[in-house]
Amino acid sequence: MVDDSNAETWTLDDGKRLTLRHIAHGDAGIEQTFVRKLSVQSRYLRFHGSIKELNNKNLETFTNPDPLNAEALIILYRGKINEEEIGVGRFIIDSDDKSCEFAVVVADEWQKRGIGTKLMKALIRHAQSRGIKKIHGSVLKNNSGMLHFVKGLGFEETTTPDDPSVVLVTKGLRD
Repeated sequence: MVDDSNAETWTLDDGKRLTLRHIAHGDAGIEQTFVRKLSVQSRYLRFHGSIKELNNKNLETFTNPDPLNAEALIILYRGKINEEEIGVGRFIIDSDDKSCEFAVVVADEWQKRGIGTKLMKALIRHAQSRGIKKIHGSVLKNNSGMLHFVKGLGFEETTTPDDPSVVLVTKGLRD
């Protein structure tokens, strides 16, 4: 059983209701289904490579984040038949305990509806509540949608000397 005591409910403009909550170990099945259903391009942009599904190690890590060093939030939609994961965001706290790296992905058919923005803002709130001062992520240079998305949220871009195909996006967080 998943503890939803800190869950948030969002209503989209079309009336669909979504639930945001922490991911749980019992979510392995819906997490794997979510990744499998992403388009080839969305999986490539999210994982910076071609995958079809999560391997067992990543599935375990993604659905059982270390509570001291990471957090993961999922967005769920309860359809007529079952509940499905339509988005996930996570961060891992860096060794300095003052910054964290994020990753966010929304199911292809749910994109461009404000869900990613709500998810990123929730991640930022959670990071701030843990005393994090800076959030950053690595975005493929050809991922113009994500670069536009984070720019709209106030992230700054820098190139990475190690890999010219990747852009580092960073945002300072207020207390």
